[in-house]
Amino acid sequence: MKKKAFYSVLALLVGVLGANTSFADNCTDAYERITQAVTQPPATGTGKPIEQALKQCPDDPKLFLLVGDYYDGWSKKAAIPEDQSMFNYLATEYYAEGIKSGKGDEVKELRYRLAALESDTGEVTAVSIRSIKPGVRLNVRVFFEFNSYELTSGAQNQLDILGNYLAEDNTSRIILEGHTDMAGEEAYNAMLSLQRAESAKQYLVGKFKIAPETIETHGYGFDRLANVDDPYSSKNRRVRVRKFPR
Repeated sequence: MKKKAFYSVLALLVGVLGANTSFADNCTDAYERITQAVTQPPATGTGKPIEQALKQCPDDPKLFLLVGDYYDGWSKKAAIPEDQSMFNYLATEYYAEGIKSGKGDEVKELRYRLAALESDTGEVTAVSIRSIKPGVRLNVRVFFEFNSYELTSGAQNQLDILGNYLAEDNTSRIILEGHTDMAGEEAYNAMLSLQRAESAKQYLVGKFKIAPETIETHGYGFDRLANVDDPYSSKNRRVRVRKFPR
C-alpha cells in the first residue's frame, strides 16, 4: 500500500510540474509574440495576435503593461484624431485589465499609468465641446461629495454644457463612467459608482430630453483611480464621459 501511495504522489507531482512547465512555455511564447507585435503600427493588424497572446498568459501584469504602453504611445502620435481617441481607449482598458491580473507591486506601475489617463480632466466650454472627435473622453468635470451620488451645482453646470450640445447633435451616443474613492467595501462602491453615472444620465434625459437609449452607463467602483497616491481623494469621486458615433 505504501508503494502504491508513493507512486500516486509521484504521478501527481509530475502532472503538476508538467502543467507549470506548459504554463511557463505559454507565457514565454506570449511575451515573444507581444514584443514582436508592438514593434508594428496598429494598422498592420497587431490586435489579433496581441489578444491571442494575452489569452495564452492572462495572469501576467507585465504583458498588459506592454500592450497598454503600446496603445498609449500611438494615441499620442497617430495622425487621425479618431485613431488617437481609440488608442487612448484601448490603453485605458488594457491597463485596467492588467491591474486585475496581479497583486501588490506587480500592478503598481499599471495603476500609475491608468491614473495618468483617468486624471486628465478639465472644465469643458460650449466652444471646445464642438471640436471633440468621436471616441474621445470628454473633459467634463463632474465630481461628487463623499458617499454621495447627488449632483453638485458644479457638476450640473458641466452637464448643462454637455446636454445643450447633445440636444443639437443627432450623431453621437455617450458612455457615462462612474467612479469612487477607496473608502468602503468593493461591492458598495461598485453600486455607488453606477448610481453616480445614472444620476448624470437622469439629469441629461430629464432636462434636455436626450433619448435614454443613446446614453450608456458603467460603474467601475475604485478600480480606476485618478489619484493613486491618495486613494481617498475627491478627484476619484467622479463621472467621466466618452462620446461615440451612433
